[in-house]
Amino acid sequence: MMEQVAAPTKTETVFQLENCDIYYGSYKAVRDVTMAIPRNQITSFIGPSGCGKSTVLRCLNRLNDLIESFSLKGKILYHNQNLYDADIDPVEVRRRIGMVFQRPNPFPKTIYDNIAYGPRVNGFKGTKDEMDEIVETSLKRAVLWDEVKDKLGESGFSLSGGQQQRLCIARTVAVEPEVVLMDEPCSALDPISTLKIEELMMELRQKYTIVIVTHNMQQATRVADKTAFFNAVPTESGGKVGYLAEFNDTQEIFGNPAEEATRDYVTGRFG
Repeated sequence: MMEQVAAPTKTETVFQLENCDIYYGSYKAVRDVTMAIPRNQITSFIGPSGCGKSTVLRCLNRLNDLIESFSLKGKILYHNQNLYDADIDPVEVRRRIGMVFQRPNPFPKTIYDNIAYGPRVNGFKGTKDEMDEIVETSLKRAVLWDEVKDKLGESGFSLSGGQQQRLCIARTVAVEPEVVLMDEPCSALDPISTLKIEELMMELRQKYTIVIVTHNMQQATRVADKTAFFNAVPTESGGKVGYLAEFNDTQEIFGNPAEEATRDYVTGRFG
């Protein structure tokens, strides 16, 4: 069982990754990741394709468990509790630590039922009025309420791409997670929708810890408090292994990086 989380302090660490190696079968995909992710801040993962950004992100709510060959060595502590201890329920982990994916993926249900789904699955026993309040609050947190309040009975697929992604964010926060993971949430969106999602992230940071994978370095500079730069090196077998090259305040990563590879990436010399 996961312990209840104490009241937050601004600089509290939510995740502590300690010497994490990530494998698919015998293949080591990512090596030796050590980092501390702070609470109520936005942490971005940047780096070239194939460096392990999304792989590490998915370890934070045990989504990689769904891949049969996956294994992890090292520790990922969530409020000092090892997420991979034998008595930890991965389903409970994913309720506490929500995920928003690259492409909007609303359920084939009404807008209302998209939001109500999570609370119902988690055993909601309240009244219709109480569910209505959850739906309204979640949509307001996703800055979508004013756009959909008169069409809650319509399909989630009737919304634009940017609205669908905000619907998915509303669906995620409806179950009151503490952390929201975002795997390139704007890559399929137009610039105006992207700006709305970024503004939303800045608002959500007041209540949630956010970790985002992004290929858009300008996005990282706009929204992230902390940035992790991942890179990859070739292996003798012809593959490559990802590693954490540098982790620091975003302004330091982009303005005064410690590693030459980081400087080359953020200035566009490779990637």
